[in-house]
Amino acid sequence: MNIRPTIRSQKTHSKRVIDHAVTPTVSIILILFLVVALAGIIYALIFGLASSVEKTAYVATDANIVNITPGIQAIEVMHRNGDVMYYENQSPDAQYEVRFIIDSGDSSSVVQTDPSLLSTGSIWSPGKKVIIFKRIDGYYLTDDTSLIANPEAFPPGPVGIRVIDNTHDQLIAYKGTGNIGGTLTPTTEPTTEPTTPPTTEPTTEPTTVPTTPTISPTPTPPPSQSCINCPLGESFSVAFTSEIIGPRTIRFKDASSPQPNIRAWTFGDGGSDTGEIVVYTYSTSGPYKITLTVKKNNSPCTCTLTQWITVS
Repeated sequence: MNIRPTIRSQKTHSKRVIDHAVTPTVSIILILFLVVALAGIIYALIFGLASSVEKTAYVATDANIVNITPGIQAIEVMHRNGDVMYYENQSPDAQYEVRFIIDSGDSSSVVQTDPSLLSTGSIWSPGKKVIIFKRIDGYYLTDDTSLIANPEAFPPGPVGIRVIDNTHDQLIAYKGTGNIGGTLTPTTEPTTEPTTPPTTEPTTEPTTVPTTPTISPTPTPPPSQSCINCPLGESFSVAFTSEIIGPRTIRFKDASSPQPNIRAWTFGDGGSDTGEIVVYTYSTSGPYKITLTVKKNNSPCTCTLTQWITVS
C-alpha cells in the first residue's frame, strides 16, 4: 500500500494551520505598536501645543512725573488693568514676573528691586502704584515714598518706562512720561527798588550802533543704538524714515532689519505710539529726540535707536 500521498497531505495541512495561527499574532502585535505610536504622537502634540501657546502677560499702565522731595522728581507707574505680576526676583514660581527699564537721556537702566522698599508685598496688581526713583548707584522701585532715602535727580530731558514680562522676555508696555527737569530750583520774584534817573549832561559824542552776535545752532548728538539680551546673531539694525506731511506733522516709518513685530516710539515731547507707521503732530517747532524700540515675539533681544530731528 502506498502511503506517501497521505503523509504529504498531512504536512501541507499542518503548514496551513501554523500559517493561520501566526497571522493573527503578527496582526495583534502590529496593532499594539501602532496604538502606542499614535498615543505618543497625540501626547507630544497636546503638550507641545500647550507649551507653544503659553500667553505673555497683559498689563495696561499709566506713568507720571511726581515730586518726592523738594527739588527731586521720580516716576509713578500705575497698574490700571491686566494680569497680576510679581516684582523681579521676588518669587521663584511666578507665572509672570515684571521688570522695569528706564530710558533717560541716551542710556537705558534696569530698575532694581529691593524687598525692604516694598511695604505692601511682592505683587503688582491692578490699581497698585509703584515709584521709580534714582540713587547714586542706580534706579530703585518702591511702593511707599516714606521708605525713600538719599534720592537724586534724574538726568534732565525726556524719560520713558519700559515694562517687561521677564518670565517670557516680552515687552508688554512702553510709556513716555515727558521731560523730567533734573534738580528743581525754586524761583523767586526779583524785587525792584525805585530808582531816580540820574541827570546827565548832553554830549555830542557820535553814537555807535551795536552789532548783534550770530548765534550758531546747538549741534544735536549723532544717532545711537543700544541692545539688551541679544544672543549672537539676533540683534537688529534699527532705523526709521521721516516725512513732513503737514505743519509740524511727521510721518515715521520703521526701516529696521531684520523686520521686528513689536515697535514702541517716543517723540521727545512726552508723546508715544506703537506700530510700523505712525503720524505725529508737534505743538511747537524745534529739535526733538526720537526713540524707536524694537523686538520680536519669543526672543529676548530688544534694541533701541535714539535719533534727533528738527521740526520747523
